[in-house]
Amino acid sequence: MRAMRRVDASTRLMTTTPTTTTPPTPRRRDRRVADDVFRAVLVARRALRLREEADDVPNESEAEDAATLAAATAHRASEVWDGKVRGPVRATRVRSERYGKFDFCHEVVAVCEDGGELEMCTTNVGADVRGRPARERDGRPARRARPLVVWGHGMRGHLWNDDKEGLWNFWSTEDLGSIAVARYNARGYGKSSDVRRAREARWDARASDMIEVARRIRQDDGGDIVYAGTSLGSATAIWAAVLAHESNESDVPKALVVVTPPTCYEERESRKKKLRKKVADGGAIENSTAPRRVFQAARDQPVDPAPPPLANPNDSCAVEVLIGSAQSNLPEPERVRAALANVPVLCLAWDCGDVTHPVSSAMTIKDLVPHAELVIASNKEDYDIVKHIREKWSGAIVEFLNRVLLERGDDHDGGDEP
Repeated sequence: MRAMRRVDASTRLMTTTPTTTTPPTPRRRDRRVADDVFRAVLVARRALRLREEADDVPNESEAEDAATLAAATAHRASEVWDGKVRGPVRATRVRSERYGKFDFCHEVVAVCEDGGELEMCTTNVGADVRGRPARERDGRPARRARPLVVWGHGMRGHLWNDDKEGLWNFWSTEDLGSIAVARYNARGYGKSSDVRRAREARWDARASDMIEVARRIRQDDGGDIVYAGTSLGSATAIWAAVLAHESNESDVPKALVVVTPPTCYEERESRKKKLRKKVADGGAIENSTAPRRVFQAARDQPVDPAPPPLANPNDSCAVEVLIGSAQSNLPEPERVRAALANVPVLCLAWDCGDVTHPVSSAMTIKDLVPHAELVIASNKEDYDIVKHIREKWSGAIVEFLNRVLLERGDDHDGGDEP
């Protein structure tokens, strides 16, 4: 009997191993239905609690968001279609071949302070996110701490999408050298933990997760760190730099890479209204097959390889993700100036009619950080913007990282400095 229990436990954990499946027995089917109903009841109870909280929120916009979230959560609880109300994911190892040959490790690990789990993909780290010591590829202990880049995807992005689109997958180039890269699915995406409350999806909260990823991998080894990302990930990186500057010197980045920054400050207000309206109209859960806007800008020229459709947050928390984004903006300009005054910044933007990632946002960052290096790809006539970005942007990021990180690191090899 004990042996059977051990077998059952192992099969439950190895969720990603391809196996031949047999039709579920009536007992197992009944158990699944019971689990689905139980989860739906929990969501319904949560909706009632959110309705009560909505009456106590002092800020009118936050009260409106809480009420909308409560209504959407109750609606989701009443829809027991297939009962898939997803909860936190159990830590498990996933085969890395799906995400590219350069990936060192792909895991789902409890990284966040509150126990939240993130689906992570690390490249060239020499250690894993569970804290085991860094080693060279031949198994020897690492000579010194590697520079680490922590990358965040966009709101309609995903680990898999970033690889398939090939727009900024600098982690797949051999020119990366000894620089380590840690990418992760933000809460509410892929196998990462769901967003339980809208405030967990705000940019400042996501920045705390990005800092925790860096801490977990670095293990206080003193290595340089770079916060980086695109769209939502770029806003997260800016917030992470500001929070680190204001709280913990050891988390301050050596550099920042900002790719296609989203709307910010005054321009952000119209975006917030659209997001709230989308939630109110029941459009939080999307099944769009359209690719990213920049690929649509190149519609007159065939894109090879063909782009994947945009990714979406998990259906189980799409409402919370959108509301959290609607409550977000960049830190106050003076805080950004102070945090990035001495931090090298690379900003990549495109001018292709993408209203959610306008060039004006990149220009705003340039105004706040005059020393920032700004690169803009423009969608001109007879100009293949997708081909240009695929050929140039990854190289620009790697060149920037090598210049900022490795030149300084070479000075440390002689051992003259501690």
